[in-house]
Amino acid sequence: MTDRQNFEQAVIFAGGRGERLRPLTDTLPKPMAPVHGRPFSDYLIRALAAAGIRRVLILVGYKAEKFMDYYADGAEFGINIDYSLGQEDDQTGRRLLNAFSKLEDRFLLLYGDNYWPVPLTGMAANYARLGRPVTTTVFSNRHGTGEYGYENNVVVSPDWTVKAYDKSRKAPGLNGVDIGFFLVDKRVLDPRETGNISFEESILSQLAAQGRLGAFLTEEQYYYITSLESLSRFEQVVVQKGFSPMERKTQHGS
Repeated sequence: MTDRQNFEQAVIFAGGRGERLRPLTDTLPKPMAPVHGRPFSDYLIRALAAAGIRRVLILVGYKAEKFMDYYADGAEFGINIDYSLGQEDDQTGRRLLNAFSKLEDRFLLLYGDNYWPVPLTGMAANYARLGRPVTTTVFSNRHGTGEYGYENNVVVSPDWTVKAYDKSRKAPGLNGVDIGFFLVDKRVLDPRETGNISFEESILSQLAAQGRLGAFLTEEQYYYITSLESLSRFEQVVVQKGFSPMERKTQHGS
């Protein structure tokens, strides 16, 4: 039976420039934007560890050295951290393919600028029940608290199949917001692919068209740091909800 032990690796997209978080991202990668003096990624990785993740692979590009210098191999934080280095202009699919040899057979894939308390056991049970090679987390957005208010971007059928993605958020029938936090079977990736492809547009859209993309539905609010305003809101949420950053097991050298 599938349980969370089948998903012990988290893979984080963290290579983009984060233009909307400038000037912070002039010197830092977006996931390391400060939240009460600690990188946003400290809160995210702590949530992953609490969910049962043991190994983290960060797909770095822009300001990659900042991640590597700060986290190193993760030993100081009590979690194994590795890296896949790509080009700043690599799209998400290309970043995954660059990391192909480091990917486990099944893994949790997420964006480095979204925070959501990860119920990995429930997600894995849902994954096993649906029998699809990829599931994505879909926020119900009943109260318009998604990133774009009441605007949704996916169509989920009653059998929890994602039927369509709409980046314009204008198509009829949209009934949820895709927030990432994918459970992925590595076999959906073709290591022979050489193009600079998008995971969302080239892989997820094809899976959706084939009826092979499942949904994990959630009412649990997600948070994002896609702008200075949303970063400030997350700082407030951290206090309200008591979210904590990961702590070092040992003193960090200079």
